[in-house]
Amino acid sequence: MKFNPTTLRKMGWRCFALMWVPFITLFVGMWDMPEGSYDFDEIPKLTQYSIIALSILFALTFIFFIGSIVISQKSKNNLLKKGKEAPAKIIRVYETGTTVNNSYMVGFDLEVMPKNAVKFNTTIEQLISRLRIHEFEVGNKVLVAYDPETQDAIILGKIEGELAS
Repeated sequence: MKFNPTTLRKMGWRCFALMWVPFITLFVGMWDMPEGSYDFDEIPKLTQYSIIALSILFALTFIFFIGSIVISQKSKNNLLKKGKEAPAKIIRVYETGTTVNNSYMVGFDLEVMPKNAVKFNTTIEQLISRLRIHEFEVGNKVLVAYDPETQDAIILGKIEGELAS
């Protein structure tokens, strides 16, 4: 399994969604207990297991979300430093459901057209300012930095005018 930022973020959301199971069982385990203060050893086993599972899922959620940010930033910096520039055409735009500080995480299917290499298609997700979202419509041309080996890419900006095919 490739641990790219998208995969890590999806795993983080899955762990977050699964946290409801131990959260509910935590209260089910404490249902008949009288009010008061208890040590960990005095609470029912179901509640103990629920607390442990909740803690593990919370930690995994945090690790996956932070890991996706770190790997994404590292990949972006690597592409900006060592990537080759090429024009690309936006084939498809899709929502990822994520926003960060009023910027949208948008998914793109791109056809990258390097000058002295074979065209290839790639899929990327990138934060786009809500003020610039209109620049990234299907059919628009963009400038990308890409890695010829992995075919990872990052959009650098919009290209004005038509590209030679």
